[in-house]
Amino acid sequence: MPMKKITFNAPLNHKAYSYEPMQIEVEKVIPLYGKRFEQMRDHPLDECPEIIENRDLMYMEGNTAHCIIFLDANGSDGILVEAEGADYARKSQFIPNARAIVEANDITAGERQLHAELRGIAERIAELAHTGQKHFTFEDMLGDEDLRVLMIRTVAEMLDRREDLAEVRDHYLGIRGQADFTVTAKPAQEMKLYCPLEIQTEPQYDEDEDFIDDYEVIPSSCACGCEDEINTAIQKYSEPEEKHRGLMVYYDANSPVNEKVVSAFPSVEVRNGELVGVLTCQITEPLTDSEMKEFCRWWEGQCSDGWSEGFEQREIKTDAFGTIYVRFWNSSDSWQIEVEMMDETNDIEEEESLDMGGISMQRVICSISASTR
Repeated sequence: MPMKKITFNAPLNHKAYSYEPMQIEVEKVIPLYGKRFEQMRDHPLDECPEIIENRDLMYMEGNTAHCIIFLDANGSDGILVEAEGADYARKSQFIPNARAIVEANDITAGERQLHAELRGIAERIAELAHTGQKHFTFEDMLGDEDLRVLMIRTVAEMLDRREDLAEVRDHYLGIRGQADFTVTAKPAQEMKLYCPLEIQTEPQYDEDEDFIDDYEVIPSSCACGCEDEINTAIQKYSEPEEKHRGLMVYYDANSPVNEKVVSAFPSVEVRNGELVGVLTCQITEPLTDSEMKEFCRWWEGQCSDGWSEGFEQREIKTDAFGTIYVRFWNSSDSWQIEVEMMDETNDIEEEESLDMGGISMQRVICSISASTR
């Protein structure tokens, strides 16, 4: 029987004379979205903003290289970089299936032991199957209480590694109805991402299904009265799995942003006399500049060809304009994201421009008291 073919991406060196490795310590894993990974892969000597923002994490120490892995957010490969203080990937290596390496490093000791125990259960079932036994109850195969305790300890280890939790304690006593875990989440802070909307009326047809009037764009300042009707449509468009985290259930699980941003729910609201799109987020820690850019690029993708691409095709019935369609995206140069941070303990207001590399973004940090929110 022929072996199943193994397929992956990898560079091949012509007449390589040595593959002597060196000690690598990965200081950070950064996912690259859209075409950013392809750009770094195909042009590693080009100036790279993600490398510039994280230069201090990359350096040599004796025979150890402190590096960053840039992951393809839409795939499995990665690029290992030690920039030596440069603005580009001065030292780098393409890593096939880098995502598997990153995920394997995140496995706890309990997970490894649990995997061995589960493999043992599979082997015992296979052994008994050869004796003629056909039906198995998993509870019976679990055996003694040790495996159940191991599962609880492993889950506690996994929870303890998360950045969004303040305290994790396991106290399994084997008593039915008694809590096995005590878990306290870090307090959350609100962050909002604003973007302009494009609102269109439904085209008019005659009896022969010919256009009478094409789509008409409604100015955002005139659509403020449609806020509740649009938000009701957004809620109906949501999926059951989005109940607690909103659109964050679709975010890259390997990114630190995924744990810092607890939830992200899209809606519309009136701001400065105009109806705008908003992504309301709960975060447990402030995002770094590179993480903020990553998150905004992700939201731009959701607006252009992700979540919003599906929502904009849904009819929304309104009293003021009849049937309308709402887009969170347009291709004009004026489309931008504004970020607003809420801090209940401070009254300082700060504005900072961020170069989004194709996205015109103004980061607005507004610190206001709870009474004025």
